[in-house]
Amino acid sequence: MKSASPWHDKTLLSICVAQTLLMMGMGFLSPILPKFVQALGVTSTQIGTMVGLVITAYGVGRAVMCLPTARLAKHFGRRPLLIIGPALVAINTLAMGLATAYWQLVMFRLFQGLAATVFSVTAMIVTGEISTPANRGQYMSLYFGSLFIGASLGPSLGGFVGQYLGYRATFFCFAGLASVATLWNYLRIPETKANQLPAISKTLDNIPTQNSSKKQIPLYKDLSFVLISMVTLVTLITITGNQITLIPLLGYERLNLMEGQVGLTLGLVAILQFAFVFLAGSLSDKLGRKALIVPGGIVTALGLALFTQSRSYRSFLLSSAVLGIGRGFGSAVPSAYIADIASPRDYEHTLALYRTAGDIGGVIGPLLLGWLKDVSGLDSPFFLSAGLLFVTVILFAIFARETVGRSASR
Repeated sequence: MKSASPWHDKTLLSICVAQTLLMMGMGFLSPILPKFVQALGVTSTQIGTMVGLVITAYGVGRAVMCLPTARLAKHFGRRPLLIIGPALVAINTLAMGLATAYWQLVMFRLFQGLAATVFSVTAMIVTGEISTPANRGQYMSLYFGSLFIGASLGPSLGGFVGQYLGYRATFFCFAGLASVATLWNYLRIPETKANQLPAISKTLDNIPTQNSSKKQIPLYKDLSFVLISMVTLVTLITITGNQITLIPLLGYERLNLMEGQVGLTLGLVAILQFAFVFLAGSLSDKLGRKALIVPGGIVTALGLALFTQSRSYRSFLLSSAVLGIGRGFGSAVPSAYIADIASPRDYEHTLALYRTAGDIGGVIGPLLLGWLKDVSGLDSPFFLSAGLLFVTVILFAIFARETVGRSASR
């Protein structure tokens, strides 16, 4: 039986448009955030920790809101949350742009994280439930591909907006994009809960995992769930701690780059993620999830380590390219993996708990790696995160089970 193409699913495509707009806006902030924090009075000796705290506040909001979002989606449906989330993002982003003190920026960044999670967790739930094990890698890759389109455009545009129109203008542009996403979701996205859950229950019950037995194993005792959550936790440490917090600082402090150049570099990471994510999703449906997650994690760790050797803009771009390729192969497939092993009886809770584990990494990463940069220099955080990611994906490779492909039936 030929699996349905995600390119023909109107609900998925509508979610992807909204995700692109939101991630484009989020990318606007990446290259200018260190400069904006300095403009609010933070000294250069504290910049790593203070920028990290702003990003951590967003991660705290995400981690706190994952499980409540799952419960709200279960009781009230998906559509209301897909509309409310972007609307709240717009309000809090506008408030960030109007901030006159550092504590205000941190507070509204926390609220922004809460709001963004309402959309992202619900969107992931919908993407998982409208797909099947035969095409879930493709569905997730299209969803994450839209994320990378926005993330590739955002930093480049945001860097130049901040450079020529002022740092606050980037926040106002983001608020505008979030408002457009709100209107789009209101007009285009239907409710999926009632007519899709029977389909996902049928497909998930056919997967040869613990969910096919009468007695369900608790998630904390499921080694595969624990390991994929660890992979995502460490990955979020590297995204929020290295990619968002420290790569811009490395460009400014070591290479004396301009905001536009840093934005182009971050955009390159996202462009290469986008270039490889569809191939990764399709291959994972055929070869298995582990066959993509493990190499993607190893290449990502290599890219992080290469940043310690960046002494020119060319080598800076090369490190970003390797990082982007690794993230392209390893970013969407873990979400397909967790949807594969999620129980249909507790589907929303499983995906939300997985997202919570990742978002805890978003809390740890900026503070830990930002503090490490301030006390021991720029190289140490990159070596630490690369080592953690390498060890985690190797453990996943050895001990986690496969969910699709030939090895899943062994």
